[in-house]
Amino acid sequence: MDFNLTQSLFAVLLVFALGDFVGVVTRARISSIFVIMMSFLVLFMMHIYPADVVKRAGLTQMATIGIYFLLVNMGTTADIATLKREWRTVVTAIIGMIAAALGCLVCWPIIGKNDVLTAIPVVNGGIIACRTMVAAAEAHNLPNCAALAAFIYATQKFVGTLPASNFGLIFADKFVKDLRAKHEADPNYSWYEENANQGKKETEVQEKVALFWERNKKFYTVFMCLGIGAFCIAVSGFLAKFTGKFGINITIWCMIMGIILRNCGLVPGNVLRDVAKSNGFFSFVSMCTIVPALAKVNLNNLGSVGFSTLCCIAGAVLFIGIIFYCTPAWKICGDRHFAIGISMCQMLGYPGTELTAMEVIGATAKTDEERDALTAKLNTAYVISGFTSVSLLSIVVASVLANFI
Repeated sequence: MDFNLTQSLFAVLLVFALGDFVGVVTRARISSIFVIMMSFLVLFMMHIYPADVVKRAGLTQMATIGIYFLLVNMGTTADIATLKREWRTVVTAIIGMIAAALGCLVCWPIIGKNDVLTAIPVVNGGIIACRTMVAAAEAHNLPNCAALAAFIYATQKFVGTLPASNFGLIFADKFVKDLRAKHEADPNYSWYEENANQGKKETEVQEKVALFWERNKKFYTVFMCLGIGAFCIAVSGFLAKFTGKFGINITIWCMIMGIILRNCGLVPGNVLRDVAKSNGFFSFVSMCTIVPALAKVNLNNLGSVGFSTLCCIAGAVLFIGIIFYCTPAWKICGDRHFAIGISMCQMLGYPGTELTAMEVIGATAKTDEERDALTAKLNTAYVISGFTSVSLLSIVVASVLANFI
């Protein structure tokens, strides 16, 4: 079908709207990303959409720019103080990433080096890691690898939700039983009182320090925040000229710039989402960099791409289970099932991690106290784990492995 610019733009956004609609109707049980990617795959294979529909929609160059803005914003979500406080979750998430990588590596003799190296960062992460590997595969004329990255990205959330939810439920049941046992042993016990002192100290520290952006909040307008993002991208591009040969490219620098600005108090967290109100658009155009890779899937290579996806995801899940069931690694967070749930968050990302955690909490907690206690324990861990793997470390892994395919 021959689409012009406006028709192509509508055609692309129609699929994204469908994905969001299904996600809302199913309460995220069916990932919107899964619907979007599978819909494009079917539309390309049936020749309903042209392979270059994203280019025709005028989104190609904007998609590259969107990636950089998205990376800066990801950096501004990194609260170093929170990561320090949740160090057990961070370490568990890192071990889970290593386990998933090992699970993919054992598939090397079966699916080959390039497929394995392409898969690891995508299994570990999300859109940025996927886009990085798609770009690297296309640069080396490896269309099957590019399609594999997009295929894994489309399916991993669908696969990861089940173990993250089930193991989270097992942990939540034990956690609530312990809480109820404390009430039985001491009728005056209160989880709120037990955690009050720490929360009071943190609040006092926050109240004493007025950050730069808080003192000058009125100046942080939409265009000012977009300008700050563009400044970070420009500086990152300049720095990448000197560090690119060491594997530290513009994507890593964009994220580092965001981290520095946030933790120096120069910008608020999630500045492009909460202040500039533009993160949704940048996420959309960033995903558009992945879509063309699906146009390279046909009946001849669908079987091999699907088989490689199955091998890598199955290997990752299996090795995560082995590491936390057969080694003392689970002791870092204190529970085997909790450790596996935390590790599976690398396949979900935000908001999947929070939606899964809140669903578990809703099914387990019977009182406000149980709900608040589980939220502080489970929801915080799931969100931090997803952030550590998807938003931070997977980007570094992708930037490194992209040089070896």
